Amino acid sequence: MQTKKKHFGSKFWPSFWRELSNDGLGLTALILLISLFLLIFFGQFFVPSNIGSMSDIMNSNLPPMTNGHILGTTDSGADFILTLIASAKNSLIIGFGVATLVTLISIVFGMVIGYFGGWADWISMRLIDFWLVMPLVMILAIIFSTAKGLSIWNLILILAALSWPANVRLVRTLTLSEVNRDYVQAAKISGTPWYKILFSGILPNISSTIISDYALTLAGSIGIESGLTFLGFGLKAGTSSLGSMLTVLNGSASTIYVRWWLWVPVTLILIILTFGFVVLGQIVRRSVDQRQSLD
Repeated sequence: MQTKKKHFGSKFWPSFWRELSNDGLGLTALILLISLFLLIFFGQFFVPSNIGSMSDIMNSNLPPMTNGHILGTTDSGADFILTLIASAKNSLIIGFGVATLVTLISIVFGMVIGYFGGWADWISMRLIDFWLVMPLVMILAIIFSTAKGLSIWNLILILAALSWPANVRLVRTLTLSEVNRDYVQAAKISGTPWYKILFSGILPNISSTIISDYALTLAGSIGIESGLTFLGFGLKAGTSSLGSMLTVLNGSASTIYVRWWLWVPVTLILIILTFGFVVLGQIVRRSVDQRQSLD
């Protein structure tokens, strides 16, 4: 009688929970991320649709615990916590959007050129080498200053279009390390189509590194967006993000030391997001490696 093959989760999740239970840092990161996601999800029901463009001068810059505002209000008069929720949501959308697009591009492009090699691989690598030495920060600054601010989706497309080369190089290197292995050669001899070899054979064996790279790209994309918006580039006016909330640090020293509530919560959320995604990405990578070793 043929044994039924177990699905991915039957081996991955036990490995994941075992790794997580033995990693106090990872467990802390998971709890912080879940708490933050729940706050963002349920907080959305209380966030006004015009919170990014709100203008209430009479209630602007209120200190904490004033008129029912736990952390006070922003300079536009909006509740600080609700603004923080909307900003975190937008930054997460940008981070996940950029990381997903970059990872898809790197998987398809990197695996194809690594598998086939030849002149296509040589030309692609020269293009990537040229792209990697370009001053991308300056290019982003020029694009954003010319566009006078971008929507969330346009920002995702631009960041993804400029961020893929390093990820493609990584996947191409991983693919090169697999193409000469016995299972790939056996699949070629048996007449298996190249796309099945790539996506059914090679991809599962390099997936752990790709997952870890996805987590790093996700955390990095949130940081890039926050940095660009903080410098005055990036999202258009009226769109809340963690970077736009940190612009209060451009003010006087009294803003930094006296009105700490305007930037400390934003900084903590940025730390939780970047720290949490990177740590969990490493745990997922180890879990996938364990699952593959049991196959």
